[in-house]
Amino acid sequence: MKGELLPDGSGVFVTEHPKETEELGARLGRRLHSGALLFLWGDLGSGKTLFTQGITVGLQAEDQATSPTFALVHKYEGPIPIYHLDLYRLNSPAEVQALALEEMEAEAAVIIVEWGEYAQNILSPHRLEVFFQRGAGDFERTLILKPQGEEYIDLIKELVNDAGFRD
Repeated sequence: MKGELLPDGSGVFVTEHPKETEELGARLGRRLHSGALLFLWGDLGSGKTLFTQGITVGLQAEDQATSPTFALVHKYEGPIPIYHLDLYRLNSPAEVQALALEEMEAEAAVIIVEWGEYAQNILSPHRLEVFFQRGAGDFERTLILKPQGEEYIDLIKELVNDAGFRD
């Protein structure tokens, strides 16, 4: 795994194997706090669910994440509850309203949103946005972690340092 801290506080990580993508998620999960909000952006099959599986491991959830495409929302119990939302099949902000996201956000939980275009203006603007890009090799991925809030800048610095990279 390679990575660096950018001047704007973003972290860029390159993983070369699915296990590294999952491990990066686990390292992040160990640092997340209740109330954390993550938006994951990337094409189908780019590693979003694998990364989320790592987060559930890092947060010591009772179950590991699976793709929530057919259920829209999965909740994983643990020391900090985790909501994993996949809004791929939703077509409007009105459909998102029916999910009662404000209630999830009020709970002391971590919320992870995939395909969150229609939820962006409903949930807090303080979040960590993670962008997934395919690399040159079949399993290579570039993950760009962009902080939207001061607490996420510090979290990314810790993650970069933990991964053996210097800022």
